[in-house]
Amino acid sequence: MKNKKIFICLIGLFVLLLTGCSSSNNKKKDNSLPSAKTILTNAQKNKFSSMHVNWTEDIAGKTTQEAEAQYVKNPTVIYANVSTTSNHYKMWIEGKNNYIQMKGTSTNRWFKTKLAKNSTYSVLTDSLNSMIVPFIGTSKNFKVKQKGNNYALIYKGNNKKIWNAIISDSAVTALIGIDLDNVKPINNEIQIDVDKNYDINDVKVSSTYKDDAKKKTFTMNADQINQIETLSVPNSIKKNAVDLGKLDKSH
Repeated sequence: MKNKKIFICLIGLFVLLLTGCSSSNNKKKDNSLPSAKTILTNAQKNKFSSMHVNWTEDIAGKTTQEAEAQYVKNPTVIYANVSTTSNHYKMWIEGKNNYIQMKGTSTNRWFKTKLAKNSTYSVLTDSLNSMIVPFIGTSKNFKVKQKGNNYALIYKGNNKKIWNAIISDSAVTALIGIDLDNVKPINNEIQIDVDKNYDINDVKVSSTYKDDAKKKTFTMNADQINQIETLSVPNSIKKNAVDLGKLDKSH
């Protein structure tokens, strides 16, 4: 009986040691993760050579606006496909030239114009390169999680500073062009995935808010970062587009 009691005590001690080691290892593992501030500060140094982005706005679960864009730099080329409840257009931008097709009109012709310096797309290309900068000042609100050899920064909640960072980020809001300044935020979800070198893999933002007593949700997903090798305006569009600049000069 005495030996049995000693055996049971030894088992109990062994279990306690294992539990202590496990707890210590988990604590060490958590402490080994870089801080959100470290990740964001390093990630914002990324130089984006290409990107794919989706935007949507939903009201009561029904999509009212959606947009998709692809972007490459050096030379700058952008493709955009934008739909609203009353409009649908496709657009290419290459250098200073802008090619646009208004869907649902009497013609499916493409038209060529010169890109204005202050256009939404000019703002967009500038803002994409500083996409996560507004979130650096709110880094303490993010949780860091390990994803294999990579890291995920995650935020869920309704922190006012996070909301201000979202509405100040033109990369998030520029293309669809919704005004988030005077609405009541309900919930925000953000996930920024980076690799072990802090290079950004993708960025996801989802914000639910009230606007004119209607519950709306805005989302933005940026992916394929620095993965799009080439992007160019199709030759058929360049060849057949109606040059509105030349038409103006002929009158």
